[in-house]
Amino acid sequence: MALSRKAENEQKRRHWQKHLQDWAASGQTQTAYCREHDLSLHRFQYWKKRLGQSPAPAFIELRFDHQQQAFSPLLLMVGGCQVAVERDFDPIALQQLIGVLSRL
Repeated sequence: MALSRKAENEQKRRHWQKHLQDWAASGQTQTAYCREHDLSLHRFQYWKKRLGQSPAPAFIELRFDHQQQAFSPLLLMVGGCQVAVERDFDPIALQQLIGVLSRL
């Protein structure tokens, strides 16, 4: 039995949503990810735009030498921009900033 058009579109959306999430977690460039998964880069970029995919950064716990942390900020590179994160940063503001920078 053939899928309805709506079900087929939903299946495609889920397929590309999963690839976009996997790509965001991979740390790879779009080109490298598509090559590794035998995907069309053009289709990948189409679905990324269509789904409004600016993947939210995944936050992980980092552990530091507390003596060193007190004197120097954590430096992040996001979309070619360098962000210094001080010890008492606001995680919500940082997440919003990374989202904006990743779209540049």
